[in-house]
Amino acid sequence: MKLLHLITILIILLFAACESSYNDDSEKSNEIKYPETNTAVTNNQIKVGIYVYDYPFSYLSNNTINGFDYDLISEVARLSELTIKFMPMQFENLIPLLQENKIDAAIAGMTITEDRKKLIDFSDKYYTSTQAILIKKSSNLKTFNDLKGKTLGVIRGTISDTIISTNKDIIVKRFDNCGSALLSLKVDKLDATMFDKVTCDYYLRYDDNIRLLDGLDYPQEDYGIAVSKGNYALLNTINESLNQIMTNGFYDGLLSKYFDTNLF
Repeated sequence: MKLLHLITILIILLFAACESSYNDDSEKSNEIKYPETNTAVTNNQIKVGIYVYDYPFSYLSNNTINGFDYDLISEVARLSELTIKFMPMQFENLIPLLQENKIDAAIAGMTITEDRKKLIDFSDKYYTSTQAILIKKSSNLKTFNDLKGKTLGVIRGTISDTIISTNKDIIVKRFDNCGSALLSLKVDKLDATMFDKVTCDYYLRYDDNIRLLDGLDYPQEDYGIAVSKGNYALLNTINESLNQIMTNGFYDGLLSKYFDTNLF
């Protein structure tokens, strides 16, 4: 059974590695099937940017969006009587398109930071994680200091990118998705990759040839739903629904569904 899961994951990784970036004409988004969030509401549609290459937060299965983030924002919309038009795109495009008001909100396991809050607004936190580094099990790297002069892969525009880019002793290679970075690690084009801890744990379940780099102590990060700067009406609406979700049992159900070790 574990071998079958591993084969499935490798197929998903190869698919992700071939995905192209978001195009403004949204032709890509038209190729993906989206379950209706709320068909009864027609005058309260919002455009939501979503990054669909971040297991288990958002991902494609049979060309349909799934994941923790997708279910969460869909429930927010249901409670708020909003209809969502999902706009799949690369992570690095989310904040610029929010600033240009081409999307109204974004959900992508996005860390709330002071620098980002100067550009966009965030909802209350909906998840807390941290960073982690993956290396091959055969690697002789033992600590973070051993990465000096090594090549480390990150997802472009993420907190991983921000953190590692400040370290001039490490060679940074940027990718559009985790699958591409992980494949590069496995074929020795990278010495390590850095993702959020939840994503790292997901890949560790099915690949006995990778492991975490020991001795890291990164601070916890809060994830929030991003909205265009100053859109307080939408922000308040999202927060009201999040508060319901956190207290009515729906959130606990999401945690069990997507972070249970027997899920995948």
